[in-house]
Amino acid sequence: MIILYGMPPAGGLRQPSPFVVKVEMALKYLEAEYRTEFVEPWKIRKLSPNGKVPWINIDDFELGESDNIIEHLVRMHKSDLLDTLSTDDQILGTALKRLTEKNLYWYMVWSKWMTAESREELIECFFPNYPKLIRKLGTSYTVRLHNSFSKVHGIGSLTEAAREAESRTDLQALSNQLKKSNFLLGQDITVFDFSIASMLASILFHVPKPWLTQLAEDYPVFPAYLNRVSNRLGGFTFIRDELFTPDMRN
Repeated sequence: MIILYGMPPAGGLRQPSPFVVKVEMALKYLEAEYRTEFVEPWKIRKLSPNGKVPWINIDDFELGESDNIIEHLVRMHKSDLLDTLSTDDQILGTALKRLTEKNLYWYMVWSKWMTAESREELIECFFPNYPKLIRKLGTSYTVRLHNSFSKVHGIGSLTEAAREAESRTDLQALSNQLKKSNFLLGQDITVFDFSIASMLASILFHVPKPWLTQLAEDYPVFPAYLNRVSNRLGGFTFIRDELFTPDMRN
């Protein structure tokens, strides 16, 4: 049995880390037998082999980093998931994956943690049974932490208008590509769809809506694409079950 470790549901999402969702999508694609376990955020650094989510446990063998996990699962299940793409598709898929995971991701983090309503919802989900003072301290800490991370990546030093413009550039690039076919690189799902779909879902379905979610809603191709991905993986769900509506399932 494979155990996939992630964070508790938060912000309306079944899993707030898109990288955990990305691995779970691969598990669904491979029809692997697995279960998920939620780890309280402040315990992750101590418990995870690389100090963050996701990680998996297979018969006491632990492995972190989403790409490493997927490569291991592909070998384990003798899948050709990573071998069927042309060189050009691999180049384009890698470029769009890095645009999403290395750039757009940090705008998503900023928008969620620096938007007061969104931040309060996340803190409430992560610290549900703690006193108000503890949640307040957690809020102050996470703001400082994400401020520091974002400044390292240059996002924190930008103006609000510049952050929105940069985010829209990334969203437009993804929208243009997704308009070409059912999935990122053609008419069937590929490993790169796991990265793109998990990130778009984390942006689009987050509640309360931070500014990046509102920007993403300007692109109707995104929910249509996520519905196709969900159906391709047998009805995979991105948000908490109690929040589903029929148009999100199909």
